[in-house]
Amino acid sequence: MIYLCLPLEDTVKLALCDQAIVSGHDGLAGGCTWEDKLCEQQEQLEREMQEARKMVSSLQALLLHGSLPEDEQEVSLSLGEGVENAEQQLVVIRSRLDQSMEESQELKIRELRLINPLLCHQDALQQRMAVQESSVLQLKQELLRTSMAKDELAGQSAELQRKLEERNRLLSEYKKELGQKDRLLQQQQLKLDEALRKLTDSSSQQVPHQTLHYRSSCEGELHDGNGNAEELQLVRDALHSLRNSFGGHDPQHHTLDTLEQGVASLMDRLYDLEARHKQEKRTRGKSPGHKASHSDRDSWPPTSKMAHSQSSPALNSSACTKVLYFTDHSLTPFMINIPKRLGEVTLRDFKAAVDREGNYRYHFKALDPEFGTVKEEVFQDEAVVPGWEGKIVAWVEEDHGQRGYSMHPYSW
Repeated sequence: MIYLCLPLEDTVKLALCDQAIVSGHDGLAGGCTWEDKLCEQQEQLEREMQEARKMVSSLQALLLHGSLPEDEQEVSLSLGEGVENAEQQLVVIRSRLDQSMEESQELKIRELRLINPLLCHQDALQQRMAVQESSVLQLKQELLRTSMAKDELAGQSAELQRKLEERNRLLSEYKKELGQKDRLLQQQQLKLDEALRKLTDSSSQQVPHQTLHYRSSCEGELHDGNGNAEELQLVRDALHSLRNSFGGHDPQHHTLDTLEQGVASLMDRLYDLEARHKQEKRTRGKSPGHKASHSDRDSWPPTSKMAHSQSSPALNSSACTKVLYFTDHSLTPFMINIPKRLGEVTLRDFKAAVDREGNYRYHFKALDPEFGTVKEEVFQDEAVVPGWEGKIVAWVEEDHGQRGYSMHPYSW
C-alpha cells in the first residue's frame, strides 16, 4: 500500500532501480547476452509503467473523490458526509504525504546505492571494450605488416629463383665449353703423339752410309735435318694450336711448357746421338790430312736443336749461344740455342727463336757500371742482346701498351 501512495515519477524510478539491480546481476552472470536482457527488461518496465499509471490515476481519483471512477454515483450520494469529514481526511492525507516523502527519500538513497555499482560496472566494461578495440587495431596492423613482409619474401624468392636458373644455365654452358675443350685437347694430344711417333720412327730408321762420298754424306745430313725439322715444326704447330685454345692464365700452359721442354730434350738427345754417329763415320772415312783440316770443327760437341726455331741441327757449339728465358704463363724457364756467338745475337734473332704470336716486351739480365746487375729492356730489332756469364737470360712479358726505356735493378 505504500507504493500506491507515491507519485508517478517516484514509482517509475523505484521500479527502474529494482529492474537495474536484477539486470546488473544478470549482466554479471550472462556476459555476452547482457544487452538482450536489458532490452527485454526495458519492455517489461514499460508495460509495468502503463499499469502503474492506471493505478495512480485510480488512486488520485480515490484521494480526490473518496471513491473509484466506477463508484461516482455512490460519491455523489455521500457528498454531504464527505464535507463533514473533510478536516479529518485532510489530516490523514497530510500524514500519509509525510510518510510517503520519507519513504521516497529512503528509496532515492537506495536507488543511488544500487546505481553506483552499476555505473562502475559500466565504466569497467567500457574500458575493457576500449582495450579490446586497441588490441584489435594492433592485431590488424601486425597482420598488415606480416602480409607486406610475406609479399617482400615472395619477391625475393622469385628473384633468387631467377638467379638460380641463370646460374644453372651458365653452369651448363661452362660444362659444354669444358667438354669441347677436353675433346680439342684430346685431338691435339693425339696429333702430338702421332708427330712424336713419326719423329721417333724417322730417327730410328736412319742408317749410316759409310760408302758415300763426303759431299753426299753432308747433303744427306742436311736432308735428314730438314726432315727432322719438318717433324719438329709439326710438333711445334700442334703445341701452338693447343696453347691458343686455352686462356691467358690457364694452368694447362704449365703442362704444355713441360711437354715442349720434353720434346726439345728428346730432339737434343737424338741430334747428339746422330752427330756422334756421323762424326765416327767421318773419322773412319777420312784421311789423316783431311781429318786434320777439319779437326777443329769435328772436335766441337754437337749442338742441340732449338725448341722454337728451324735452324740446321748441324751447327757447332762454338757458334751457338744458350738462352734461358722466362714467360708470364709458366714458372719454369725455357732453354734454347741461337746459332750465333754471344755479342752477335740481336733482338730479331731472339724473337725468331722464341717465335710467339702477339706483342711482348723483352728484358735481359745485364751488368750496369752504376747499378750492378739489372734487367735491361731492348726495343730495337737490330740492337745486340746483352749477355751474362756466356749466356743470355731473358724475360718475355706481354705488352699492355706502356712502352719506354726501362732498366730495373735485378731481383731473382
